[in-house]
Amino acid sequence: MKWYYVVFIVFFIIISCATVYKAITPHNYDSNGVSFNYPGTWIKLDPNQLNNTNESTKSDLVAVGDPNSAHNGDIIVIVQKTEKVGTLEEIVAASKAELEKDWGAVIQSDNIIKVDGRDAHDIVYTTDSRSNKKQRMVIFDKNDMVYCIILGGSISAFDGQKDNFDMIVNSFKVTG
Repeated sequence: MKWYYVVFIVFFIIISCATVYKAITPHNYDSNGVSFNYPGTWIKLDPNQLNNTNESTKSDLVAVGDPNSAHNGDIIVIVQKTEKVGTLEEIVAASKAELEKDWGAVIQSDNIIKVDGRDAHDIVYTTDSRSNKKQRMVIFDKNDMVYCIILGGSISAFDGQKDNFDMIVNSFKVTG
């Protein structure tokens, strides 16, 4: 066998291993007072990559997602932080009412889970047929702030991302 075939094969194996390693090793976001892990193939999104006309972007800390589908709203995660005004139950009720009124959302479930040692509402909903989205909104409070993690995308893509969404929620910590 010629030496350049061996070099090519070794080079190909190294590149393949690096690509697989990157895909299975999660990234860690640690800034703006929060920390969480997200899939290695995802990226931190800038505002231009989000198809988000919502005024709530003022409270956005970070958005991450699949770079190949974020522009059309498939598979994105947005983390928001706002000052706490009222009880967590009042905030959740107001958020659900706003979703139903402004987005035609149909609430599918509202469960209590733990995030960073705190009780959190884990709300799954679908939006109207115009936007055709399924989302999961996790809301909890800590240190007089309310944190909202919105995980979602198209209805067809949402269920396939359960493990990725769980990784983000389960690793989420308030650091500041």
